[in-house]
Amino acid sequence: MHHFGGAIDALILENLDLELPGWTKQMGACSRCVDQAQIENWEIAKKPNPYTDQQEYTILPISKRLGAHPDYTGKGVTICFIDSGFYPHPDVVNRVLAMEDLSGNEIKQGFTIQPEDNSWHGTMTMVAGAGDGSLSAGYYKSLAPDAQLVLLKVADESGKISGSNISKAILWAIKNQDQYGIRIINLSVSDDWSTSFRANEVDQAIQQAVEKGIVVVAAAGNEENALLKAPANSPHAITVGGLDDHNSLHPLMHNLYHSTFGTTIDGIQKPDLIAPAIWIPVPILPFTKTHRDAKLLFELLNTTDEAYLKAKHTNVAGELGVNPLSKPANASEIRQALEEAIALRKLISPHYLHGDGTSFAAPIVSSIVAQLLEANPGLSPSGVRTVLTQTARKLPYAPIDRQGYGVVHPLSALCSLDNVEIPIATDFTPLINYRTKTIEFELFREAHHAALTGDFTQWNPEGLPLVESSHKGAWKRCEVLFSPGVYRYKYILNNNEWIADVSNLYRELDGMGGFNSKLFIE
Repeated sequence: MHHFGGAIDALILENLDLELPGWTKQMGACSRCVDQAQIENWEIAKKPNPYTDQQEYTILPISKRLGAHPDYTGKGVTICFIDSGFYPHPDVVNRVLAMEDLSGNEIKQGFTIQPEDNSWHGTMTMVAGAGDGSLSAGYYKSLAPDAQLVLLKVADESGKISGSNISKAILWAIKNQDQYGIRIINLSVSDDWSTSFRANEVDQAIQQAVEKGIVVVAAAGNEENALLKAPANSPHAITVGGLDDHNSLHPLMHNLYHSTFGTTIDGIQKPDLIAPAIWIPVPILPFTKTHRDAKLLFELLNTTDEAYLKAKHTNVAGELGVNPLSKPANASEIRQALEEAIALRKLISPHYLHGDGTSFAAPIVSSIVAQLLEANPGLSPSGVRTVLTQTARKLPYAPIDRQGYGVVHPLSALCSLDNVEIPIATDFTPLINYRTKTIEFELFREAHHAALTGDFTQWNPEGLPLVESSHKGAWKRCEVLFSPGVYRYKYILNNNEWIADVSNLYRELDGMGGFNSKLFIE
């Protein structure tokens, strides 16, 4: 990593200067080492840190892989999950405020008594985003284990999820926002068609939700060569692509997941961020064959009586689809066969397996948003986007168009609020006022000098200087309204660092490993 975030990394920078004379930020530092240094700083300050335990995991918990902040759990924040269907899983059931079935002509309340095929996907996404790890002794809890939930089912009896049902659910969430305290909508679902966000009912509903102060998080999709569809194409949604960290803490093992990316029909670059999208611990749907098989496989694997193991294995091999082996099979051969069956089914324990897809990357980001809103309830959707994108870490050597602003980093995002020294954007920028015929550019970054450049300056490297307000780190510049058209621009910090406007919803590739922000004058 080459970008260091102000107050949060001040002590780390000081140590690097002392230990490595001549070191500069441009040389960079190992991101995992920086994470570890931040955690050690907390330990020195005697703050609680649940992420230094020595527990051995088959699949690493998300909190460990992302370096989560130990002080926030989404308490007091409600996440609305819009998905195929849901089942009252023990990891969330005590925190569900409402469950509505919006898949038909009539709204139905409550959970289904028995798990349905349509229940699994939604159950997995809600547990990935808000589960408390009850069935894993807390090991596989989410980053928002205290968040409250509203669950909206949108898959019909045939399993189809239509755009009209998704938009209906978003509008329901807006209508009931105050009653349930809904601050976040998670959309791990997709419309059928790739259309302009200006004409798509899902995208229009998302815009209404964001204007009402609800943060909308959407999964990008899992096909590299597919077109971006609603809700992933919405400029107002935080679209999440996938990271493949290979279930490893080593940063050199991290790579991209095969998620959907690119330019939408409206010329908008997506995704905005990436998060883990594979090796994700998710629940097995209770009372299903998968659940029964998992319990049986782990029961056999943990059996110490070899005679009982052989007899039991022979009796249930057909049911499990496991080769009973030709006699006389010894216990080690049986256990090897069981381990192979467990690996083939991606099982972690009798109650969890590991799944993949941006459907799980999105709720991970939603859980981080819940932490941010717990830390600062006054954050607007623009403020949330600004914090997440400014503190994300680019994946080295990976194409920028596939990762957006980079890997979401909850540790830095929360610490930027803990050590807030500058204001955070409350509106998407720039602010265009057609009545006064002005454009107001706003930048919230620590810098000695800030300037604006773009098409309207012929990309002059000196740019147009911004004026710092009385609040250090808040920069502004007001311009007379440009002629109708599309304009590209960047900010220049300290005369040498060229950055995009992270509070702007519209951007495009700049051809140099970064983004230009786009300004539309109508």
